[in-house]
Amino acid sequence: MGIVGYLIHFAIALVIVNKEVIPTRGMLYPRESETREVRSLDGLWNFVTSDEANPTQGVRDKWFNDDLSKVKDVIPMPVPASYNDITTDKAIRDHVGTVWYDRKFFVPRSWAKDQRVWLRFGSVHYEAFVWVNGEMVIKHEMGHLPFEAEVSNFVKYGEENRITVMCDNALIQTTVPQGKISEVKKDGGVAIVQSYTFDFFNYAGIHRSVHLYTTPKTFIEEVEVTSNLAEKSVGHIYYKVKVSGTASNEADSALQIHVQLYNKEGVVVANGTSNGDLNGALEVKKVKPWWPYLMHPEPGYLYQMELLLYTADNTLLDVYRLKVGIRTLTWNNSSFLINGRPVYFRGFGKHEDSDFFHH
Repeated sequence: MGIVGYLIHFAIALVIVNKEVIPTRGMLYPRESETREVRSLDGLWNFVTSDEANPTQGVRDKWFNDDLSKVKDVIPMPVPASYNDITTDKAIRDHVGTVWYDRKFFVPRSWAKDQRVWLRFGSVHYEAFVWVNGEMVIKHEMGHLPFEAEVSNFVKYGEENRITVMCDNALIQTTVPQGKISEVKKDGGVAIVQSYTFDFFNYAGIHRSVHLYTTPKTFIEEVEVTSNLAEKSVGHIYYKVKVSGTASNEADSALQIHVQLYNKEGVVVANGTSNGDLNGALEVKKVKPWWPYLMHPEPGYLYQMELLLYTADNTLLDVYRLKVGIRTLTWNNSSFLINGRPVYFRGFGKHEDSDFFHH
């Protein structure tokens, strides 16, 4: 099969799996709270590689409808990890094309009531297709960003479930970064070879943690936080909150965000309530600014920001907490400044696959 045939073959498979795929999302990191539960799906998954000359076989034969162990011999593969360096098999390290993962997990019966269930991947390089119990729930392209999907209607509550992931590491002219796939003659046929011009190895696989987590029916979906230092002892935090809701009596009602800011000792140093657009600001007196390492005796100081979503009748809907630092960033023609002090950048692009040179 020529390289054109390879691409056409793969394109046909994408048509098969691309139907009615919900756009990806996933800005807030999963965190437990009074209204949320989080379970990790990290650990050992089952793993198989596709035939490089037939990368879409698993899609056409619907490997996602059953355990991978029933269609090929599987090996255990840790998640998160780059599959290239886990084994001593050169064929796995240099594999070009699709690989498959699957594992089983349970969903508590308690999650079926008044909650939404989400599946989140921190990163899968380069392109990912995800099935739950044989049903496609999401696809994502570009391996450096998180993505997630609501799986409330796909999981079985109080029962065992199966998640299947097809990961494609092929880089072509339209990917980021770009690459090229070509054929190289070898004894007995040809080999599919991936080439690229960047100076690091094309590591692939499920690179970051996988989480299953819950939110209320109406929940805090996104939080945007900015800050500045008005003067040496006073800081300001500005926040914008986006809410998503499926319960009509909640989503259509007036909502408010109550915010509390805690220092490292757990003491409330600022609090406030948002406006009708769920935006607001906090003033922090005797502020401890965020400083980079070596620029202050106490670098990287972070406050904890607690956001509580309430209805107009003061019913608590959701709670989310995140760490925030207070700083001011400015720049001019000659310098980049943090809190008014210039920063000297000492290095760039230290790649993990070269301990000595660090490129």
